[in-house]
Amino acid sequence: MSDSQANTNEPPETPANADEGDWLLAARITDDRPASDGKVKTISRQQIDAGEDFAIEVLLADRVIAVFRHAGSWYAIDGMCSHQGGPLADGVVRDGCVTCPWHGWQYDLATGIQLINRQPLQESFLIRQLADRIEIRLT
Repeated sequence: MSDSQANTNEPPETPANADEGDWLLAARITDDRPASDGKVKTISRQQIDAGEDFAIEVLLADRVIAVFRHAGSWYAIDGMCSHQGGPLADGVVRDGCVTCPWHGWQYDLATGIQLINRQPLQESFLIRQLADRIEIRLT
């Protein structure tokens, strides 16, 4: 995936005419250790370059969003489990799905579909990496 492409693992591709103002900064990529300045979280460039899977929770426009880096791609879904509000960014990720740490509900990272009833219970969002920025489109 190039730095200018949105994640294309199932969610709709970014329209060519998408308003650049619709994208919100979710995290910055730095050469330092991951951290948070209280507003914007940072992700270590080493984690990305090493191909590590990881997740962070971010707050954008008063919404909790779980951001995942899995199998070389970025994903963003509603960060609170639709079952009882568990923190999905703290869940186990395997084979393209996240398991909620509270009660084991599982969701597809790309679509937000709950894997038992096949219903889209978690909203998924477009996400992209532009140079040292991770951006999410909430609309």
